[in-house]
Amino acid sequence: MGAQATAATAAGRRATKRNKELTPAHCLVYNAPMDLPTSLLLSILSAVAEMALEPAAEQPAMQEAYGLPRALPDEARKGVMQPPAGDGYLTINGQQWPLAPTAQIRNRQNLIVLPMQIETATEVVYVTNADGAIHRVWMLTPTEAAVARRR
Repeated sequence: MGAQATAATAAGRRATKRNKELTPAHCLVYNAPMDLPTSLLLSILSAVAEMALEPAAEQPAMQEAYGLPRALPDEARKGVMQPPAGDGYLTINGQQWPLAPTAQIRNRQNLIVLPMQIETATEVVYVTNADGAIHRVWMLTPTEAAVARRR
């Protein structure tokens, strides 16, 4: 039993020694604190990379030029929607409309947005359900708004 324990201890020492040889940075840990110059440099590089990768303000217009036009329903009504107050109602063309429980509001990129994400008055087309509540709303791009005004 003693010889086996000695052999196991020797094997363990060899494995530990081998691990130390393979990983010279074995003391580096994911959550280890960084020195101040390194953290400042990485913070600045991260901010520069984020600014470079952030889309420009004119990006939606470029996407509109290359994207397919949305198929908006013919029965949709046009209007200007004010930012929602968060009370379950939308104000379109000065009239308050209740939101249906299954209401969807789509932004200019055709993504569903929450009512509280809308911050400015926007030209929209909307569809009501049988109860007279707002069922679907599409925020219009400048091109779509110009086409909607001509109809």
